[in-house]
Amino acid sequence: MRLTIGGLIAGAVATAATSTAATAATVIKGSSGPLVATLTPSTHTPKINTLVPIAVTATLSGKPAHATAAYEFVFGGAVVSTQYPRNNKHFSFTGHFSDKLNFPASSLGFTLTLRVVIKAAGHTVNLNCSITSHK
Repeated sequence: MRLTIGGLIAGAVATAATSTAATAATVIKGSSGPLVATLTPSTHTPKINTLVPIAVTATLSGKPAHATAAYEFVFGGAVVSTQYPRNNKHFSFTGHFSDKLNFPASSLGFTLTLRVVIKAAGHTVNLNCSITSHK
């Protein structure tokens, strides 16, 4: 996926992941009613042109949730791009999924918010993660 901000490309590419859970110490958690979701990024400062694993979980009343997911990239308070895991506009999962993001050289030094939007049973959870790529 690519984001264009004022003529500058500052974006990320999502690719299919076969890895298990990410190993980051930081877990971002959110809830809406009985829906609880977590995002575990491997880093908040990814190296450019390197695959960065993330892991997402969702439960509904304590059980794995049948949910949908989308990525929103926020720059300067505005959503500049909406993308989908594995390039599937109707991406759904049950309980958990993992993916890998690639931040291109044009994203170097820009601080973006990766927002993972999880929806299940009429509830929505936004999981926000600040990302700044480096060399």
